[in-house]
Amino acid sequence: MRLSRRAAWPLGLVLALVLLHAQWLPVLAWILICAEAPRRADAIFVLGGDQYGERILHAAALARQGYAPKVYVSGPSGIFDHYESDLSIEFARRRGYTDVTFLALENDCKSTRDEAERYLPEFRRLGFKRILVVTSNFHTRRAGRIFRAVAQEPEIHMMAAAAREFRPADWWLRRQDQKNLFMEWSKTFANWIGL
Repeated sequence: MRLSRRAAWPLGLVLALVLLHAQWLPVLAWILICAEAPRRADAIFVLGGDQYGERILHAAALARQGYAPKVYVSGPSGIFDHYESDLSIEFARRRGYTDVTFLALENDCKSTRDEAERYLPEFRRLGFKRILVVTSNFHTRRAGRIFRAVAQEPEIHMMAAAAREFRPADWWLRRQDQKNLFMEWSKTFANWIGL
């Protein structure tokens, strides 16, 4: 049975998408990432929500390299009666970052917006002009957009910590990477419509 041209076009498109998936699927991940090169700043701010310590270790390395004198670590409560910020700092120190100045910001923030609204005014009060905000690679674009919408000052620069559960080049091969992509896109759309 011969396919009509009308039926062949969608079938050909689907076939091309399947065959070329390794070329276009990474784009869905790279769109989420908006990281900048590090630059000298007044402080480094680590967002909460990292269970592997990738954010805190990236921030500690930036501080050790002289990009900022202190690392402010956001961390909500609720991890077996501990604050995430305290656990993160302890983790970084066990990894050898005893020379870095960490400041725990214990809080009950439930979202990136909560963190921005709570701490940007405090950073302005401290006279900070530039902040390096460290988060997971897939979270940089949305987090940067949120922080810049909350306040124009201090100047925000997004730093991407590599995430073991999100490799942009082949995210579709691992279930947790897939879930991270789905959740970040869901939150991005929610943010666009004001939720």
